[in-house]
Amino acid sequence: MNKFRWSMVGLIAAAAVISVVITIYQNAKNYEERREARSTPVEILNKDDEESEMEEQTAAIGGVEDSTGLSPNSTQDEVIEVMHHMTHQKVISEDKWGSVQMNPENINEVYEIVKGSDFSLKRYLLRIVTGWKEGNFDNVDQDHNFFWEYQGGTVGKATGVLNSDEEAEFIENNF
Repeated sequence: MNKFRWSMVGLIAAAAVISVVITIYQNAKNYEERREARSTPVEILNKDDEESEMEEQTAAIGGVEDSTGLSPNSTQDEVIEVMHHMTHQKVISEDKWGSVQMNPENINEVYEIVKGSDFSLKRYLLRIVTGWKEGNFDNVDQDHNFFWEYQGGTVGKATGVLNSDEEAEFIENNF
């Protein structure tokens, strides 16, 4: 009789262990399914939002110019407006209005005008445009924000720099 009791206790214990293992497995499986169901739409939404945001960054914008429209007699404010518009080709910004193509010809034109000027911000503007002339656009978002603040901007502060594919798309859509 004692052997029978211990056999029954052993069977009950084994059944309990198996039941606990099965319950843990099912709970883990249900948790993973719920987690996947919750995360998938968010990941898709985030991807859609990122794609939509980049489409906005590279889409056609109003006030696009191939040339600067500047002359040696242009004012500091006119030059700053053109430089600001040139940065739109390269920056991520909530809102962009106006763009002048950031190409070597336009950069050289702005450089020559600033170099020959007596602008109060000549040294600063010359440092920016010299960097552009040398192909350095690492701080173009900061350049943009300087112009934007100088002009009293309230919407459209730059938050980063477009990568080369995004910039190419901007150029294709606007110039």
